Amino acid sequence: MKNQFRPVSEMTVTSLADVAIILLVIFMVAGISASLTRADISVNLPRTSAAKPNLTTGVVVSITKVQEIYIDRRLINTNEFNGALNKALSDKGTNQVFLQADVAVPYGIVIEIVSKIKEAGVENLGLVAEPKLPTR
Repeated sequence: MKNQFRPVSEMTVTSLADVAIILLVIFMVAGISASLTRADISVNLPRTSAAKPNLTTGVVVSITKVQEIYIDRRLINTNEFNGALNKALSDKGTNQVFLQADVAVPYGIVIEIVSKIKEAGVENLGLVAEPKLPTR
């Protein structure tokens, strides 16, 4: 009785198209989830060559083009700013604030909000900007 098993001469390989489609789906999901992190607040940030900070470690204060003020995606008015900021700081257990203001917001409004943040006792304030596009 001879050996009934023969060696298989063909190799099973996942096609390149399958791998490309899977990578495409992964990048699409990652891109969509990254864009949803700021989906509710439309802020056209100024561009700079400085690095973008990690916004997850602190409280984010946003000023939109129409001068609406948000603290961690919650719309507030200037009268309740200090109380809302102190609550957000204690909820996150941090003393770090990131301010992102639309490029069309008047400088005076930005300074007013910076002043309110400083009045709340925050010493660690970061200004958020988009990275500059590469020049050719």
